[in-house]
Amino acid sequence: MVLDLKIPAGSGWSELIKPRFVNTLLAYLLSFLFVASFWISHHTIITPVQIVDKTLLWFNVVLLSAISLLPLVTAWHGEYPNSVAPSFSYLFIYVLSVFCLYLLGVVATKRVKSENREFFQRTNKIRLCLVLSGIFASFLTLIYPLIASFSVFAILLFWLVFSSWQENISKV
Repeated sequence: MVLDLKIPAGSGWSELIKPRFVNTLLAYLLSFLFVASFWISHHTIITPVQIVDKTLLWFNVVLLSAISLLPLVTAWHGEYPNSVAPSFSYLFIYVLSVFCLYLLGVVATKRVKSENREFFQRTNKIRLCLVLSGIFASFLTLIYPLIASFSVFAILLFWLVFSSWQENISKV
């Protein structure tokens, strides 16, 4: 994603605060956090898995295919943050990726030790709630495009807080 980040239009310091550059940079930073949270979530799902089979691998590939669209929609949304189509597409890819992570979690639940299943199911319920929140936010994005960025940020923030909290609970 960073390789597609365009340099500022001019050589002055003022170029760094122009809306076009700031919007693009913010979209990329948000997407970086998006990828980081998915990386951690993926690790949390895959590490306890005891049986890796083609079903699990294919659901993993489906997740990867959804996330692979992120650079495209990030660049588009960064360029046109106040436009409906890029904003909706950005949020849609995020929600689709969370849904794919949810599906991977469902498949992985059947491939972990029974003592880990409750943790997986509880975590997946939260993922499903985040998907539903994202769908609701998608409709709001059709009216007010900036909702997309705020929604992705809010969902990411919630997930980071929730996963830290849940990790502390599971250690007790």
